[in-house]
Amino acid sequence: MNVRLYGGAVMKKIVGILTGLAMLLMSVMLTGCGGDSGGQKAAGNVTLKAGFGSSIDNSSGGQGLKKFKELVEKESGGRITVELFGDGQLGNDKSMMEALQMGTLDITLPSSSPVSEFSKSFLAFDLPFLFTAPEQADKVLDGPNGQEILKSLETVNIVGLCYFENGFRNITNSKHPVTKVEDLAGLKLRTMQNPIHLETFKTWNANPQPMAFNEVFTALEQKTLDGQENPNTIIYDAGFYETQKYMTISHHFYTPYVLMISKKTWDKLSPEDQKLIQKCANEAKTYQRETNRRLDTEYLGKIKEHGVTVDTLSPEEIAKMKEEAKPIYDKFSGDIGKDRLDSIMKEAQ
Repeated sequence: MNVRLYGGAVMKKIVGILTGLAMLLMSVMLTGCGGDSGGQKAAGNVTLKAGFGSSIDNSSGGQGLKKFKELVEKESGGRITVELFGDGQLGNDKSMMEALQMGTLDITLPSSSPVSEFSKSFLAFDLPFLFTAPEQADKVLDGPNGQEILKSLETVNIVGLCYFENGFRNITNSKHPVTKVEDLAGLKLRTMQNPIHLETFKTWNANPQPMAFNEVFTALEQKTLDGQENPNTIIYDAGFYETQKYMTISHHFYTPYVLMISKKTWDKLSPEDQKLIQKCANEAKTYQRETNRRLDTEYLGKIKEHGVTVDTLSPEEIAKMKEEAKPIYDKFSGDIGKDRLDSIMKEAQ
């Protein structure tokens, strides 16, 4: 079995995973016995467990979580502690969200795409070429539409705190340069397990393969996949440049992260602590987005240094891809809500 590790020895990684599993088991036992999982009532000491699928130290999402932890612990005078578990130690995005619903995990930071399995409103953020600049995304995410979509999580026992930035997604592969849409034909590309992403790449005649993130490196290494698509920060942090010869700056999707907390945990917090958590989340959001935009450029340079050939799609090719993907908007407007979709598109202009 091939094992892909990031930033530590095998034993350190195994110990980290076992520690994470032990923490989850303890939470389940406490819940079953009527104890608190994470947040405690009133003004006592509170420990919040936060799980994340990528690295804490190197990814922009992880940097945002570290800032959130720093702010919460400072603002609370150390009374509230945030414990961070990265590299998927506590599961993938979906399983960690399910843990939030059960109250066995307090906080997680998934990409918005798997969140759509819990609230279809989030499908709006998966539409191809919805945004062309990060400022457009900020305007929508922090505006009425974005906040209403965030609030929809409460119907599934989760409280959405804010949006961090995952970023604009680009394509890598080991076969050949992709400089026009026709070059995608037949390429076996990993996508997230998301219906819009799958349908969009099928429209472009690629062969999309939904797969959990922690399985991707091995699949690329063993050539069972030709390529994948992710923001620059994830491509570099996951080391995909070791298995991929070609990269295309396409910006075909923009993906936010969603910082969320279990409603069971949230309801155990005092109103004052709820306000403190929300305030720190908003401050961490600003820091994380700035960090992501800086690392996006920095990590692209490092990817090139590793010998990856990088091409950028021309405006004409992007226009062609947008035109071919237009039916996707109509197909999923019912799930998103046509009025909401029209409002988002107007807001993004």
